[in-house]
Amino acid sequence: MRTALFAALACACVALPAPAQDRGAYLGGGLGQTKMTEWCDDTTGGNTTGAFAPLAVFSCEDTDTGWKVFGGYQFNRYISAEATYINWGKVRATFGAQGQRELTAKQQSWGAAALGSLPLGESFALLAKLGTLFTKQNVDVLGEPGAETEIHYGLGARYRFVHNGAVRVEWEATSELKLQMISASLEYRF
Repeated sequence: MRTALFAALACACVALPAPAQDRGAYLGGGLGQTKMTEWCDDTTGGNTTGAFAPLAVFSCEDTDTGWKVFGGYQFNRYISAEATYINWGKVRATFGAQGQRELTAKQQSWGAAALGSLPLGESFALLAKLGTLFTKQNVDVLGEPGAETEIHYGLGARYRFVHNGAVRVEWEATSELKLQMISASLEYRF
């Protein structure tokens, strides 16, 4: 009787998911389409004051290819803490009153966020992100780089295709510079 009870308990433990699947460190990287949503709204990409404010815009590109790297620790099935670096790419505008001049801006961010997961089975989960980013913006005409500390938020999904590997699809945005990214990422779990 004791042996049968021990065997049943051992089989039950083997059948349960391993705790390591629900917690641990991970690293990842992704590539996606970025957009600076207010860049083309006025002549200077969101800067309504200064020498360039009254000039006409001839053309404007507010999208580019961006990339990111991230790492974090998953505490349980539902909560992770994550650090991120995002290169949002470059946006451009051609403007001028008497001639044309090109204005470009590059954005990059570093930050941390809480990542919430809603598991929908063993391999699939919905994601929600909320945190802060320090974003540095270099605008070629203004001379000095600007910087913003802003809220970083997003939604997405994760599909774990092997024990240590997953694919993530995410939409992310920022509060101040109004940057957005739709990306696909690979994630490796230790």
